Amino acid sequence: MKLKSLKQSEKEHLEIVLEQTHWDLEKTSRLLKISMQQLKSKITTYGLKKPGSQGMNTNLE
Repeated sequence: MKLKSLKQSEKEHLEIVLEQTHWDLEKTSRLLKISMQQLKSKITTYGLKKPGSQGMNTNLE
């Protein structure tokens, strides 16, 4: 059995929560109990993009 790294597990969990909240960053940060700044940093770090967005993720501005 191959185990996932903590970073990979965190990325996958973040993607799931973002999808469930329809990329509502405020709601996502509340659910994950992290600040908006931390959430935006994680989105950038993991290179996550809102489905259907072109180029840079405008939600992070």
